[in-house]
Amino acid sequence: MKLHVDREACQVTGVCTGLAPEVLDLDEQGELVVLDRTPPPHLLDDVRQAVRGCPMRALWITED
Repeated sequence: MKLHVDREACQVTGVCTGLAPEVLDLDEQGELVVLDRTPPPHLLDDVRQAVRGCPMRALWITED
């Protein structure tokens, strides 16, 4: 699994960072930071919730 972000669509609402804090964070400028594009299995449910919870649909997963 690989996590992707559409930077143009992202409005940095922070919903995703609350759902998957070990994988997604905000930097000092308020920009979304992906901490791990290929998260370990124990974080996959959190990442899927973050993708579903993104109000802008700026996150998606591919099965690479």
